[in-house]
Amino acid sequence: MTSLQKLKAIPLPGKLLILQFIWVIPYIFLTNYLERSLLPFRLLCYTQSDFLAVNEPLRKNLDSCIYHYFPNRLSDPKCSLNASIGSINDPTLPRGFEKVVVVRSAPGSVDYRNYIRSTWKPTLPADVPVVFVTGASLKYDLASEANEYGDILTLDFIDSYKNLTLKMMATYGYFLKYESMKQVVVINDDTIVNATALIIDSESTSNHPSYMIGKVSRGYPRLFFPWLLWHVPGSMYKHKCYPPFVQGSSFIISRAAMTSLLNHICQFPFVHLDDVLMGIMTNCLNIRLIHREGFDRHVLDVFSVFHYQYSRYTADEMTVLWGKIRHLL
Repeated sequence: MTSLQKLKAIPLPGKLLILQFIWVIPYIFLTNYLERSLLPFRLLCYTQSDFLAVNEPLRKNLDSCIYHYFPNRLSDPKCSLNASIGSINDPTLPRGFEKVVVVRSAPGSVDYRNYIRSTWKPTLPADVPVVFVTGASLKYDLASEANEYGDILTLDFIDSYKNLTLKMMATYGYFLKYESMKQVVVINDDTIVNATALIIDSESTSNHPSYMIGKVSRGYPRLFFPWLLWHVPGSMYKHKCYPPFVQGSSFIISRAAMTSLLNHICQFPFVHLDDVLMGIMTNCLNIRLIHREGFDRHVLDVFSVFHYQYSRYTADEMTVLWGKIRHLL
C-alpha cells in the first residue's frame, strides 16, 4: 500500500489531527534556535484564550484591566514617562504635514542614517518627512549632521536601550505639538521601506480613531531565561503569556492612540520591553490593533517594511540588499 493510500485509509478525525500538527516538523527545521526552544511555551500560550483575543480588552474598566495584568505591582509614583522632554536638535518639517516617518537611531549610527538617506528615504513623498530620532550622547555631537541634513531630532536625555520607552513617549509628545499631524510611522534603522506599500497601509485604517497598524503577534510567552536580552522576571510580569502586541520594529500609530498612551502610561507598572508594554496598554485603553502582513517581513518578497529580527545587518549589507530589489519597488 502506498503512502497516499495509507493516508486515505485514515479516518477523517485522524486526518484532521495530522494536518493540525504537520507544520511542527518544518517549523523545527526552518526557524532559529530561540523560536525552536520556545515552541512548547508558544503552544501553551495558544491555549490561554484570555491572552489571544485581539481588540477585546480583558477588563473594560481601566483599573481592573491594569490589576489583571499586574496583580502584584503598583505603578511608579515617580514615573516621568509622560513628562515634557526638551530637544537639542530639531528637524526641518514641511508645513501642514499629516504623516511623519520616525527612524529610531542611536547617536553613533551615522552609517545607518546615511544608508537610509541614499536609498529609500528619497522614494517617499515630499510631504512625508523622514526624521531620525536619537537621545543625547556624551560621546557624539550631532549638531553638524543635524544642520547639514535637517532630519535629526535629538531629545534631551541619554540615549540607551533601557530608555527606549522614554524615547517613544517623548517622540509622541514632540509631534503632537503639530496640529496637522495625524499619523507617525515608527521603524528601526536596519530596515528597507517599500514607500508605495507603506503609504497604502497608512491609508487602510478602520473607522476607529485610535489604532496601531503593523505585525500583530499573538501567543508570545514571557522569556524567563535570564541570559536573554528579552528576559522579564516574574516579579515584573506575573503571567506566562503576553497579550497581542504590535512588533516594535515597524508600525503606524494614530494621533489619538499616541495621545492615549502618553496620558495613561504612568498608570501602568513599567515593563522594559517596549512592544510588550504597548500591547498591555493598547488592550486596556481600547486602542485598535490592525494586522498587516507587510510589516516586519524577514524576506525580500512582498513587504512594506523589511526587517530581519534575529541578527542586525550592517549598513553596507543593507545597501547591498537595497540594490537587489530597488528596481522592483
